[in-house]
Amino acid sequence: MNNRLWIILAALVAATVGGLVWWRAVAPDNMAYVGNLNRGVLITKQDVVDARNRAANGGKLADNFKTDESTIIPDHFFGNKNSKVVVVQYEDFACSACNAFAKTAAQIQEDYKDKVLFIYRNFNLGQNTSTLSESAAEAAYLLGGEDKFWQMHDLIFSDSTCVEGSDKTACQNRLYVYANQLGLDEGKFKAALNDYQNNGINDKLKRDKALGLKAGISATPTWLINGKEIRGATDSGVRAALDEALKN
Repeated sequence: MNNRLWIILAALVAATVGGLVWWRAVAPDNMAYVGNLNRGVLITKQDVVDARNRAANGGKLADNFKTDESTIIPDHFFGNKNSKVVVVQYEDFACSACNAFAKTAAQIQEDYKDKVLFIYRNFNLGQNTSTLSESAAEAAYLLGGEDKFWQMHDLIFSDSTCVEGSDKTACQNRLYVYANQLGLDEGKFKAALNDYQNNGINDKLKRDKALGLKAGISATPTWLINGKEIRGATDSGVRAALDEALKN
């Protein structure tokens, strides 16, 4: 084989490897489809499929589009799905203010569950334990459904083990304890955490953050009622805003 042929072959191999590296680096984190989602409503698996479809086909739905629905995690919700009053909560388990407000938030949800739809979205602040704790709640969803997500949500917020500045290993060990308390298979739970980049968890965290940024969110906890931001998450402030929205 002459030198010219070797050079051409080497160039082709380099281009192929480079293309694979680019795909692995860029494709999994592609959030372009988020622009096709309505951030003010409950997002289902089908909504994500359609949004990805439109992103891949220049804004139009294509009949032959295929995506792995098993790795799509929909919005988590609590309350009345048919309500015209929709609250979108952007929070981070590592956020101390979210942790402090958690019990109040849970009581508000319980008191208004028959009249209001509450949607929970992660807004990762980049703290040492943000991704780990958020992934744990999503892993609970993958293994046990919506109820397990909310139960893990409540357990993580029940103490400050995973709050900003906490030791990551201590947080991780406590999450394993929570998983056992919820009756989740420990091996599968650990596997879900380890595989968060591929099983839909990372995409859910990035999608939530992207939706929050598009909504102008810059801090947590931030609650939006029918798209209107509640300034300062307090019990009286949230209840007053909910009552006003329900009147209108």
